[in-house]
Amino acid sequence: MKEFEFSTSLLFFWVKGKVEVDNRFVKTKLSNTLLGFIPAGKDQQSIPLKNISGAMLSTKYFIKPIIIGLILFFIGLGSLSDSFILGLILLVLGIGVAGSGIQTILNIEKSGTPYLISVPFFEKQKMQLLNDSIHNALAEDTDKTDLNLFFDKKSQ
Repeated sequence: MKEFEFSTSLLFFWVKGKVEVDNRFVKTKLSNTLLGFIPAGKDQQSIPLKNISGAMLSTKYFIKPIIIGLILFFIGLGSLSDSFILGLILLVLGIGVAGSGIQTILNIEKSGTPYLISVPFFEKQKMQLLNDSIHNALAEDTDKTDLNLFFDKKSQ
């Protein structure tokens, strides 16, 4: 069993998600939040490997948060001379909001319905490892039921 833990938010890094992959299930535990940072329970699913037809990793750019973040960043930059603390807060908030517009999305296709896991761009490596782990588990599951592989091994 492989377990992957990752942050689901750029600004609020303490909001975590976890996915476990074994030879029968992909189990997800993702945090639900109010306003993106107030914990409000968990979303848990156990998806049988037999119901997964594939997994795909992609990067999406959401323009609205990027533009809002850049506006906050430049307002913060302009207000540094008037109020250093306010300017610094706006700078950090602007960078965080703009960065949250760049998402890495793992799309698990389960019974024809996409199940999306969105994470900040800096978690892309973990999502790539998770995607590879799901593909390996699917390949092993398929190999277990492939009679051609069974008979090829027997004849050797």
